[in-house]
Amino acid sequence: MNDPKIISIILLRAIAALSVCIVHIQMICDFHVNFIIDYLINVGQQGVVIFFVISGFILPYSLYKKKYVLKDFFSFLLRRSIRIDPPYWCIIALPFIIGVLPISLLNLNSVLLHLFYLVPFVKGTNWFLGVFWTLAIEFQFYLLLGIFFPFLIRIKANVSILILICINIICILSKLNYHGVIIEQMSDFVIGFIAFMAYVKRISLTKGLLVLFALSAYIMVSVSIKSGAVPLSVALFILLYKSQKEIKPLYFLGNISYSLYLIHFPLSLFLVGSIGSHVTNKSLLFGGCLLLSILSAYIFYLLVERYALKLSKMIKLSR
Repeated sequence: MNDPKIISIILLRAIAALSVCIVHIQMICDFHVNFIIDYLINVGQQGVVIFFVISGFILPYSLYKKKYVLKDFFSFLLRRSIRIDPPYWCIIALPFIIGVLPISLLNLNSVLLHLFYLVPFVKGTNWFLGVFWTLAIEFQFYLLLGIFFPFLIRIKANVSILILICINIICILSKLNYHGVIIEQMSDFVIGFIAFMAYVKRISLTKGLLVLFALSAYIMVSVSIKSGAVPLSVALFILLYKSQKEIKPLYFLGNISYSLYLIHFPLSLFLVGSIGSHVTNKSLLFGGCLLLSILSAYIFYLLVERYALKLSKMIKLSR
């Protein structure tokens, strides 16, 4: 029987991917209904935060279950690279193949910066597609987690959490706004990690909830209400969701969430660029882009992501 907490992760992935997808497609289609609907759609940008909190929880959980040690670092990175990179590489190529981006943007320097997620660290460079910035932050998290997880899990749980909270507060107080660098999103990963600690009972659920509420309150006051409230809501859902019922549409979207996240943007740009001027009904254009994005994501999952996932599982960590 499936673990209800893992089902909760799948449901959250579905919500996150669909939210981000709707926001971007609305922007690309220039589709507007009224102020209230536009505001609700715009809230979907928080789907990215949901993804970061999920990573802050599920990756430490996976390493904990596998009894990860530092000598597994390169195996861990290889495993994550095989899981994430082949679909990403395909989507790097896609907008050039379908004519969304000019071939003139392609050169050895720009390709290498994308392959190694270095765009945020080189002044004057830009991502081929805006959605790629989140993958760079995820990769930075892999590096930090792979190095420091053995230390954080070996010391006393209270000390580990205190260290993470102090790092989080330092990142907030530094006021450094480097888009695409993990400093900006540290709160999301830390909240996910604290949820993980409570989930595996390194700390009690009560203590975990108290810490989560306290840290989130600080973030709400120091940064913004949504910067604290959204990660907190995700962590609470992970810890408190008990149902084992698989909500099939969301379960389906959760399983293809990475493919949907990757493919919806270039595909929608292509569709709007190709037929947008011939479709006067913006709601029809919006709905068509959304449905075709989901269908294409499913096909992409079957042809590419599924095999990357299977191959990554062949990389074993030492026991």
